[in-house]
Amino acid sequence: HSCKQMIGFNPDSDTFIYANAGDAYPKDLQFNKFANGNTKKNTAAFKSWGKNGGYQGITQGAIKGDPWSPGFATVWSYGMDNSDENSPDNLDKLYFATLSKDGEFVVQPKKVFPNAPGTEIGGNIAALSQGKWLVAYNEAPKDVIKNYLRIFFDGWGVPNDIRAGGGRLAIVDGNGEVRGEPVDVAALGAPFPVEISHLVERPDGVGWIYMDGPGRDTVKVAHLRCSRP
Repeated sequence: HSCKQMIGFNPDSDTFIYANAGDAYPKDLQFNKFANGNTKKNTAAFKSWGKNGGYQGITQGAIKGDPWSPGFATVWSYGMDNSDENSPDNLDKLYFATLSKDGEFVVQPKKVFPNAPGTEIGGNIAALSQGKWLVAYNEAPKDVIKNYLRIFFDGWGVPNDIRAGGGRLAIVDGNGEVRGEPVDVAALGAPFPVEISHLVERPDGVGWIYMDGPGRDTVKVAHLRCSRP
């Protein structure tokens, strides 16, 4: 099964990079290139795991074209296959990488918060300036996505307090190093949805949509203005 998909476009290189995480074929997070009507498969891969039936290690992420180069940047979360729910290896951790226009890794996949004790899920990314990226994610003090069907329609078992209060924004440089301290956007009353690709680049910043509280039926729009060179 193809359990997770991401896709990004860069108009400079007129290229799509798309990724697929499967539970068997493939078991990796596999990146591919589409340009000029042609597909080049498996240009880069991040080692994961899969057990068929939807069980696999990748949770949601995003790929975005770099406005200042022909390449791309991407984020996703990964959790090891571990039956011990209290093991630190069982946490879903946020990863960052950059890719060339040919879909090959330039900056190899690395944890954004390697020393953080908790988990980071629902990642997304947007370009801020040359060599700087805005990364959005939800954090939690312990594992909230168990090693089971990590797909859109199963709800992921994310507690409502994490949905309402876990949203964070961080700035990372082109090497995936965090600059400054993450910002608690959930405290502003505009949480990030966990399961969907939520962060949208706008001419004067970024925006996202969210539900007005768990179980509500009202959709709201958040708009964060950012100065770009």
